[in-house]
Amino acid sequence: MILVVRGQIDVEGEAGGWLVVPNHMIFIPADRAFNLRTSDGLRAHVAFLAPEDHPWHHHGCWVTQANPLVHELLTLMLSMSERAPETGSTLRQLFRTLSHLCQEWFSNPKMLWLPVAKSDEMRRLISYISTHLADVTVASACAACRLAPRTMQRLSQEEFSFGLKSLIIEVRMMRAMELLAQDSMPIETVAQSVGYASVSSFTTAFTNRAGHSPGEYRQRNRAALQSCGI
Repeated sequence: MILVVRGQIDVEGEAGGWLVVPNHMIFIPADRAFNLRTSDGLRAHVAFLAPEDHPWHHHGCWVTQANPLVHELLTLMLSMSERAPETGSTLRQLFRTLSHLCQEWFSNPKMLWLPVAKSDEMRRLISYISTHLADVTVASACAACRLAPRTMQRLSQEEFSFGLKSLIIEVRMMRAMELLAQDSMPIETVAQSVGYASVSSFTTAFTNRAGHSPGEYRQRNRAALQSCGI
């Protein structure tokens, strides 16, 4: 499990990529192959959990927003590790506790996740969407890939399990979460940069995707990072 405190991590697996921004954490199964790309100034906590301690199992990586408890627990575990071996048995129990809590924490398996493109057409599609978030449409994306909308729709469903409209929304939400976690850009500017003409339409789409409003999402990030002195 990796908790990002500052900076960000891109995790690449066989099925796709996950973006982990500040105050978010990723759970990576022990048998999962992956590559990491980290930003400058990264600060993160990494916990290696014993598979036998997990009361649950999942084949893929999960990303979710962190909460104050995970910050406090990992900070405590780090301080105790410096005093090993006298704290060894207590520290081992804390690792078991952390493993059990992961079942509750990692309840949204798709947050900040983008599936990997298998064909050249879908790679061009993802690239176009990502670089034209402010004004991309299904029609403009299909035109950029030089394929009929019906063909693109079929390929998108086959490779991503998303329709084209849903795929565009997913990429927009992924970028919006990244910008909101940086805590420097006004929400109105975030909305415009990812293709929403009004804050209200952006708020509705974001709340449907993340479970809480952009302001609440940002406030949770801010509160959690302040609790650990960031």
